[in-house]
Amino acid sequence: MSQTSMSVATPVSHIRLIFLLVMAAFFMDVIDASIVTVALPSIRTEFAASIPDSQWIYGAYAITVAGFLLLMGRAGDIYGQKKIFVAGLVIFSIASFTGGIAPSLLSLIVSRAVQGIGAAMTTVTAFAIFIRIFHEGPERNKALGYLVAVLSGGFAAGAVAGGALTTFLGWRWVMFINVPIGIVTVLLCMRYLPGGGGWLKNRPLDVPGALTVTSGTILLIYGLTNAAALGFASEWSFIPLISSALVLAAFVFIESRSKAPLMPLDFIRRGSVLTANTLALVLTSIV
Repeated sequence: MSQTSMSVATPVSHIRLIFLLVMAAFFMDVIDASIVTVALPSIRTEFAASIPDSQWIYGAYAITVAGFLLLMGRAGDIYGQKKIFVAGLVIFSIASFTGGIAPSLLSLIVSRAVQGIGAAMTTVTAFAIFIRIFHEGPERNKALGYLVAVLSGGFAAGAVAGGALTTFLGWRWVMFINVPIGIVTVLLCMRYLPGGGGWLKNRPLDVPGALTVTSGTILLIYGLTNAAALGFASEWSFIPLISSALVLAAFVFIESRSKAPLMPLDFIRRGSVLTANTLALVLTSIV
């Protein structure tokens, strides 16, 4: 691997600070997946929205997070993890502000979708940064334990924080709370997070592959979200799911002929990877 480790040249204090920044980004991404659900009744009341319509406040975030993860991971490899990470924080913070001042349900849903793009950018690059700053061994394992604890606690903290903010300040502060955290994190990242190009900076971005896998994943999550409320027999469910299968099949075809594939097919063919992905898809469909 041609990428140099940041832990060799970075002081220990900076490594700890960078790790805190990574955890802060992860925590914001995770907490925002649950914090809004508590505020949904207040949002429905203000916008006179139905329950199915209000569910897209959560669904739009989940769709774009899932849809852009692979693309943003490769973008970080090519253009540099710091650039994508900081840009994701900026996008996430701006979308949080626009969501907080949203005049309608539609504008709030759009802000949540943009928030999800920012979350995808920070989530995938934050993990890459984590891998770079800790060498494999006890130190990384210990840090990983802290990271998993933060991720696990984020969902519960989101419910508690969402209830408190909605009760005492109003549902809009569920969105506004991200803004000062995001600003502070961006400023610290600009100062302490080492830059540099990506370890694949000399390779082009597989644009056709990126477009097909992103749109295919979004269609898949969109179809499954509709199926949970309307059933698989609804045209709003089976049409996106069929379209997703076709687009993802096109992605596999493109990747098999690409000189710089977004995801090498040899990786997918590994037995353990194929089994894990199949089980994940089945469990996600059931849930």
